Amino acid sequence: FVVSGKERHSLPKMLTNIPNMGLAAEHGMFVSWPTNKVGSKRRWETLVSDIDKSWRSIAITIMEVYTSRTHGSYIEETEMKVLWQYRDADPEFGYLQSRELEDHLSNVLRSFAVDILHGGVEEGGYVEVRPKGVNKGVFSTHVLKNMHKFSTHTKVDFGLVLGDDHCDEPMLSVMRQVGRRAAEARLARAGDQPLPPIPATLTLVDVSPCDDYVSPELEMFTCTVGKKPSAAASFLNDVDEVHEILESLVKVATRDHKFHSAVDLRNLSSGDAVPGGFLGGMGGALVAPNTFMDSSMAMNESGGGFKRSTSMGELKGSGEKTPEVKVSSNLNEFLGTIEQDDDEEAFFF
Repeated sequence: FVVSGKERHSLPKMLTNIPNMGLAAEHGMFVSWPTNKVGSKRRWETLVSDIDKSWRSIAITIMEVYTSRTHGSYIEETEMKVLWQYRDADPEFGYLQSRELEDHLSNVLRSFAVDILHGGVEEGGYVEVRPKGVNKGVFSTHVLKNMHKFSTHTKVDFGLVLGDDHCDEPMLSVMRQVGRRAAEARLARAGDQPLPPIPATLTLVDVSPCDDYVSPELEMFTCTVGKKPSAAASFLNDVDEVHEILESLVKVATRDHKFHSAVDLRNLSSGDAVPGGFLGGMGGALVAPNTFMDSSMAMNESGGGFKRSTSMGELKGSGEKTPEVKVSSNLNEFLGTIEQDDDEEAFFF
């Protein structure tokens, strides 16, 4: 999935030629489930239905007051949200006005089911009003619970979640806790030591409703772009490294099914495999299990993805004796095995 803050009419224009990719617009408010039909018209569903939009006219009226007295600011409307943008205004005055606007909207709209978000200058400079309960974290759990809509696999066994700004933090936080919960369950079954305490900066969310939709062997990786405070467990330095890791995953997946080395001979005969796969991209990306690889990357009968390689020693039969290798104990013993040329010796003499 690509989860974006953009409107739903703009996403297919950029990503229409990528098969088996799900799209989510306006931070998860609208979702288009994955399809293998490239270029076909997207069908959209809403995350929250029967929304009261009477708050919009009130919010816009208040924002117009602040727009009139803040040079460089403007109002942006989408299907489900209203934003007051001040990134082109004077940074200091625009920020002061945004704080005042945030307080004003909070007081006036307290009786409405809306969330009021404030992004500072470094985050784009905006004040946003949108329906309550719509964010990328809620959307990610919605995807887990609706795997049956686009996959024959009802449980996720691998996830790679990437995000690059504060709007992706709810998704990174939720998915990290989903992965941690699965890991803790594995450790408890094995009787091993529990994981270290979760960072205090992480907003705790009840992810137990997702238990029935994730595999006991779930491996979850959360990653932010840029070294900064984040709910993600890891980070990549820049977008170039994001491209590199995604391209590496593609190469590993496709190479494993197109080319085989001697160390894979045993796997070819036994069909041993490790579940795996990926699907995703940037802009807040939620990666699904191995359901959406094309036919050249499809799982074998054992349900696998990446095959497990073995060493050359393991390829030998159990009854085959490994030849003993003699190791020299000193320099003279080692040099004694080298034949010297008489002409060469005379030259140096």
